[in-house]
Amino acid sequence: MIDRFQARDALIPYGIFLVIILVAFVAPPLGMFVGMLTPVPLILIYLQRGKISGLITITGVGLALLVLAGPQLAIAFIATYGIMAAAMAETTRLSFSFEKIILISALAPAILTLLLLFIGLAGEGRSSMQALEQTLKSEAESYIQVLEKSGETPERLKEIRKTVEERIPTAARAVPSLVLMSTLVAVVINFLVVRYLWLRFYTRQYFEGVDVSRWMLPDVMVWVLIASAGSMIFGPGISQVVGMNLVIILLFLYFFQGLSVVTHILKSRKFPRWVWFIVFILIPLNPMFFGLVVGMGLFDIWVDFRKIRVTPPPDSMNSME
Repeated sequence: MIDRFQARDALIPYGIFLVIILVAFVAPPLGMFVGMLTPVPLILIYLQRGKISGLITITGVGLALLVLAGPQLAIAFIATYGIMAAAMAETTRLSFSFEKIILISALAPAILTLLLLFIGLAGEGRSSMQALEQTLKSEAESYIQVLEKSGETPERLKEIRKTVEERIPTAARAVPSLVLMSTLVAVVINFLVVRYLWLRFYTRQYFEGVDVSRWMLPDVMVWVLIASAGSMIFGPGISQVVGMNLVIILLFLYFFQGLSVVTHILKSRKFPRWVWFIVFILIPLNPMFFGLVVGMGLFDIWVDFRKIRVTPPPDSMNSME
């Protein structure tokens, strides 16, 4: 917590709020992506002024959305970004390890979002899963209608509808892992932005010992991945669904481990910033690069690309062990 107030303490977080609002107003499609950074100013205020001020700010944003946009958007904000900001700020304030900060900050909004989703979808005479499948079909049909108006050929539309019918049941069963994956992405992005701003403009407290290039999953998780894959392929009923979701989540986590390996290589070889920019643009846009990063994360268990299993980290990073 910062004891002495300075102008930048208000300028930075509220300036970020203003930018997010302006982008959302001027360019709504871009505003959807910029809006992912909404927790950043909330976390900065929480860390600057303390728990009470942070929670009051989060509640105030929720109430403002309730008045301006209605209860649906306000509830969605509190269930995702509000909970995420509070969890990340509090775990950071308590000096939790990087892994625990990310895990708690992702699980809390993901679980709450899934609970609200399935409660909202539960209808009379049908299960939540059936309602979810119907919702996904309706959304897909809306998209197909847009394609139809744009002049898409009837043969192509028929092919798309057939694919939707085949994939919807699988997509519905993968919703828990997809929600957690999207939450993890938002958490990691917000954490890195907050870390950069805090170390750049404030004290060295909280984030100095965090080195994302050294992050790795426990080696034993590879056996969980193998068991989950077996359950997905051979398991009956619910075990197959659980296995599928675990496989998706673990492969995504190994993608993050692969990114840590890539970051380590770029840092150790002292590549210029423009190379970093190109690499991190290509990875999400090219499926081949995405798969390569997942493979690097997975095979890091045996290859140890960073040689950190035999080299102890610096004393300033002991909290990452």
